[in-house]
Amino acid sequence: METKLTRKFIAEVASLSVFGVGLAGVYILAKALKGETADLTIALIATAIFVVSYVLGQWVKRTINPPAVER
Repeated sequence: METKLTRKFIAEVASLSVFGVGLAGVYILAKALKGETADLTIALIATAIFVVSYVLGQWVKRTINPPAVER
């Protein structure tokens, strides 16, 4: 039996998972480009990945558990 709390928990875990994958991508990118590319370039790319993974994680959370509509 699925409850509202279960749906909220699943949405939160899915959101954090997407965000975690984005952070892992930032780490891998930084390790791969270190020494070859300017630090500012790495920081800008990492910031873009960070923002995209956060927004995508929020979208996943709201898709699984949409906010209640008040009337």
